[in-house]
Amino acid sequence: MTTPLLPGLTPPPPQSRRTLTAPVPTWMPPQLAALALAAGASRFTFSKGERQNMRRRRPIPISEWAEKHRHLRERISSIPGKWHNMFTPYLTGIMNTAGFPGVEVIILCKTPQTGGSEAGHNIVGYAVDRAPGPVLYVFPDENTARENAKDRIIPMIEDSPRMREYLTGSGDDMASLRINLSHMVIYLGWSGSVARLGNKPIRYLILDELDKYKNPKNEASSEDLAEKRTTTWTDRGRLVFKLSTPTTEQGPIWKAFMKEAGCRFDYWVRCPHCNVIQLMKFDNITWSASYRAKLLARLKGQPEPPVLENEPLPDPETVLAERSAEYLCEHCGALWDDHDRDRAARRGEWRERASGLDLNAHLNTYRPLKVGFHLPAWLSYFVSLSAVAHAFLKYKHSGKLDDLKNFVTQFKAEPWKEQHAERNEDLILALCDSRPRGIVPLPEEHPDPAHRRPPVAALLAAVDTQGTYFRYLIRAFAYGASEESWLVQCGTLADFSDIETVLWKSVYKDGNGKAYRVRNSIIDAMGNRTKKVYQFCVKHRGRIVPYQGVQTLPIPVDPSNIEFFPDEKGVKQKIPGGLLLHRVNTKFFKDDLSAKLAMHPSDPGAFHLHSNERKELEQYAKEMCAEVWSDEKQAWINPHERDEHFWDCEVMLQALAYQIGIRNWKQPEAEDQPRKAPAPPRPAPPSRGPRTAADKLARISRR
Repeated sequence: MTTPLLPGLTPPPPQSRRTLTAPVPTWMPPQLAALALAAGASRFTFSKGERQNMRRRRPIPISEWAEKHRHLRERISSIPGKWHNMFTPYLTGIMNTAGFPGVEVIILCKTPQTGGSEAGHNIVGYAVDRAPGPVLYVFPDENTARENAKDRIIPMIEDSPRMREYLTGSGDDMASLRINLSHMVIYLGWSGSVARLGNKPIRYLILDELDKYKNPKNEASSEDLAEKRTTTWTDRGRLVFKLSTPTTEQGPIWKAFMKEAGCRFDYWVRCPHCNVIQLMKFDNITWSASYRAKLLARLKGQPEPPVLENEPLPDPETVLAERSAEYLCEHCGALWDDHDRDRAARRGEWRERASGLDLNAHLNTYRPLKVGFHLPAWLSYFVSLSAVAHAFLKYKHSGKLDDLKNFVTQFKAEPWKEQHAERNEDLILALCDSRPRGIVPLPEEHPDPAHRRPPVAALLAAVDTQGTYFRYLIRAFAYGASEESWLVQCGTLADFSDIETVLWKSVYKDGNGKAYRVRNSIIDAMGNRTKKVYQFCVKHRGRIVPYQGVQTLPIPVDPSNIEFFPDEKGVKQKIPGGLLLHRVNTKFFKDDLSAKLAMHPSDPGAFHLHSNERKELEQYAKEMCAEVWSDEKQAWINPHERDEHFWDCEVMLQALAYQIGIRNWKQPEAEDQPRKAPAPPRPAPPSRGPRTAADKLARISRR
């Protein structure tokens, strides 16, 4: 029976109907079964929520999902708007591997500015929409965790129409360390915090910048604590995404990449000119016409042009400013600029190192549990080839291990391996020149400007404090970033008055009779004579600074204000005016000193000693060989517990030269150079008579 409609009303639209048929179950009572058969077909309609829950969406790769539903804000991205895989094509394979059945761990050894962190966000966004489960981000520290939640993770959810559907609407659910969605939770933690890394089951774990983690005391590492949270999701679709810039061979990301990963992939690109696929290498990056000719000759198997042997390297800042670096295709010899490099990367693919198979073929064939990816900087759309060349040339100009370390880890995505040449007494004594003890070196002319001896900028001194005596060193440092230096005098002193005599009452001359005095000094303040050393530094304030060696510091030198003298009885005695204690990262400067000792005496920036005519440097050479580098302990050690006082003095001098910035001092012009004649005075402008209102107005507008 149909109910008549009231006047003015229209009939509702016809509803979608579905007919379901099924056999009567055998367990149903006979009377109920008879009623069911008598009733015949039953018609009903699914609600909107039921249809949404029962709809089976077409499965798509994570990279395709990101292009459809991921948006980037302008303040956090140089390419705001919808996500496009074309800018970071190498991330496509990494993201899709995260959704491959059976893959539980992805390890990305990368460089900065390659988009690795955004790949992790895309994986989480896909999980929110397609495969929900609890998520835990782990960052190096709390501030980084809060900043990423505020600037990246929460905006990622709010800006995507698809992910926005899962917001609860409650302001408390969008806290910076816990994001509650209608069907899952996103937690944020940081290394070193046991509370933030425990007591919760996790399906998706993102370990961002793994090598910067700090481990809690008396606990397992932060990495292990976080991975334990995924135990209950093993074999149920768990995913651990480890990504970081490498530091050392013993760093977590490199160990995971080399030892944990069942397969390791490199990204191969396809030349836009010859269409041949190849693995990009740093050695094929060129920065000058002559160097391109050298690479082309090597490519064709021809001898290199002899004129290039002694050619000076170009200025790194010029290469960067002019964007002059290019890449040489190893097959056709075509030169790629940054645009060609990007075209080559967009047509590239991931290939496994051992099998040589592409990513999909290897995953389908071997079904690995843990997959590793290696991503150097020269593949990135955001890093120009000239920036890579700039980092390398900067090291070649300075010779600093710190610059080489930056290039290896931040551009090649390889770990820094401590390289310390074997030192023995003969090699140390081979650094002696012909100068007598106490003589300052003279500038030396050379046909090649790169091998001319620069003039001395200053004499620096270091004093190592012992219980009953002092060891001291006086070294002359040259102008320039290479910090070439010469030993002037070293020895042993009995008391503080002797230090005053040798350091400040003595004059040291070069071969022409020019006089020099010690300009800056540093003294070891640790041990049982700390109070006396502090008093000595206060007395000679401005001439000498106290020193404390620390094995690890975040910066090379950290001056700390000391306000009280140490006292065994606990009585505080104020230091008049306070005192700056120079806390020094000893590993940083011992690495630098070890590299200088391995340089040839004729090279710029070399480390020189005075002559050893009366065997004055025998003890010096022994003490310079006392400490060695231990790969096992990743530290400098004294295995035979020998005296190392002169070694400590040289380390202090390297730190003092760094602190006062002697490498940046400008070399004064030579006195024999003719001075430029002063420019003639400019003639006075002709008189223009009284200014009109129009003239005054024009003058104001030009201002």
